[in-house]
Amino acid sequence: MAETKAKTDEKTSCLDTMAKNPLYVGLVIGILAAVVQALLISAGGPEAYGFCVACHTRDVVNVAVNDIAGTKLAVAAISQNAILPMLTVIGVLIGAFVSARYYQEFRTKAGKASSYLWYLIGGFFFMVFALFMGACPYRLGLRIGYGDVVALIGVIAIIVGVLVGIKIATSLAEREG
Repeated sequence: MAETKAKTDEKTSCLDTMAKNPLYVGLVIGILAAVVQALLISAGGPEAYGFCVACHTRDVVNVAVNDIAGTKLAVAAISQNAILPMLTVIGVLIGAFVSARYYQEFRTKAGKASSYLWYLIGGFFFMVFALFMGACPYRLGLRIGYGDVVALIGVIAIIVGVLVGIKIATSLAEREG
């Protein structure tokens, strides 16, 4: 039995152990976000633009529409002056997919058409309200760090929305089962 335990301990590397610990992952993400933020500001980017899912997605879509249709939709200065717009959202999607495949966590799930429609509507409303508020949750954290009261109100609204969503999901689950 001791030999089996020693063999399994040898298979897991220190990097795998650290990657599964939220403390280390959070520290690495925080340090990388700070470095990217410093690089973006030095490259002419706006403050609190480090990693914003809503704003970067808006920039990618607006740059594509501007190139294809010849329109003049609003784009952040850093995305407008760059050869390519901020591709962080695409990088996150690719990174999540590669990570899920690597750790054998990737699973597809079949659902009804209505569940896909609800996810689409939810994503649409997320983007609309995130852009209406001026940021996604990541950027709100940066804006709170700058002392923005509107960002604090936004985070409180997100927390209330999550609690309401949990209540709705719980009641639906109780009804079904």
